[in-house]
Order: sequence, then structure tokens, then C-alpha cells
Amino acid sequence: MTPRLRKLLFETLYRNKYLYRFASTVPFAGQWRVWQRQVLPRLRGHDVLELGCGLGDLLADMLAAGYACHAVEHSPQMVEAARETLRKRHLGSPGLVIQGSAQTLPFSNNSFDCVVSTFPSEYIYDPATIAEAERVLRPGGRLIVIEGANLLPIGFFQPILLLLQMLVYGPATIFGPRKPENSPWRNPRRSIVSAEEQTSGRITSETVEHAFFGQNIPLEQAGLRRRSEIARSRRWEVYIIIGEKA
Repeated sequence: MTPRLRKLLFETLYRNKYLYRFASTVPFAGQWRVWQRQVLPRLRGHDVLELGCGLGDLLADMLAAGYACHAVEHSPQMVEAARETLRKRHLGSPGLVIQGSAQTLPFSNNSFDCVVSTFPSEYIYDPATIAEAERVLRPGGRLIVIEGANLLPIGFFQPILLLLQMLVYGPATIFGPRKPENSPWRNPRRSIVSAEEQTSGRITSETVEHAFFGQNIPLEQAGLRRRSEIARSRRWEVYIIIGEKA
């Protein structure tokens, strides 16, 4: 699929909550929500801002966990879908979801303990986005970005789904992260700083130096300290970038 067609597809998805739900569930073997929730054990403090909340599922999860949350979403269709999710789950209020831009956040300096973004589009690579995230973060706060995730080619159905993803997102979906020269599992230059295992679902998390992912997110330009993590289960791997404010 050409970049132009891919962009058109994504724009169509953002305008239709049903297509968005299908596209974020079926091609990823129902793991999209599991990947989103990798944010939860990495949250700090109490006040959280989500950039690009989509259907509002993670926003609802964070509210249910007791965090005070707001969300900024560019698409008016997704704003309404997120508000509907909150209504259905009896959480928060519609005013928590604001239509706006990640590059011009409508919040005061030092307003949040965490800013989160899962599977963001190109706005996450804009220095203005990261500068705004840094501005609204309190000292010691963190920007948490789930940049991407991959199903692993195990079983019968996941290889088929991987081929489908390759048609939509390009060959890098399958071959890029797992090439010998840049694989997080085989790269001899990879340095594991720490590793821990989450008790639920047997998910392991590792902090790595010189990670191949997240390099285009300009954290250092905004004065944020970079931390790269890989979370994985038997079926998948997730790439997480954290920017910590001094």
C-alpha cells in the first residue's frame, strides 16, 4: 500500500468509530487493548493527560484505576466516541475529552504528573508536541509513549495477520524490528539495564540502552531524559519510550 493510500485509510478510520474498532482489534488478534494497558504500571502521580485518546478505552481504564485524567483528541468523531465510552462505563464526564491539538495544549504549566500517548501518528515526532508535553508536566513527571507493537509469528493465525499488517503498514511491520542487525533480541550492541516480570499474564519488561525504536521522538530537544523499554509475552512485543522531566 502506498503512503498516500495508507494516509487515506487512517483518515477514514478516524472518522468512523466502528471501522476504528475493527481495525484495532481483528488485525492484531485482539491484543491492541492489552498493549494499551502497558501504560498503567508505568504511571506515576495522580494527574494524567492522554494525547490522541481514540475511542477512549485507555482513558476509561485510567479513570477506573483512580487517576484524574484529561484527554486531547484531534478528530471530532473520536472525541464523541471517547465521550460515549466514558458514558457507557459510567466514568468521568464528557468535558474530560477536549478536541484540540497536541502541539498547543490548553493547559497551564506543570499541570500533570504523566502525559501518555499510545500508537500515535506523526504528531509525536513533532518537536512542538514534545515541548508542550514537557511544559505541562510537573518536575519529576514522565511522558509515556507506546510507539508500536508486533505480533510474533507463532501458531496458525498470527502469521496470517502479520501478512495482512505488512500489506497495510509495509514490510517493516514484520521484517524491520526483527532483522538481525537491529533486532532487540539479537543485536550485540543492545544493553539490558534492568528486567522485571509482571505477575499477571507473564509479561516481561526490560529497560534497554541504544534502543532501535523511538529515536525520532525528540525527547532530548525538550530536556526530557530518555528511557526505552520492551514489554513482551509469548505472543507479542511492545515498544515503549518514556521521557522523564527533571
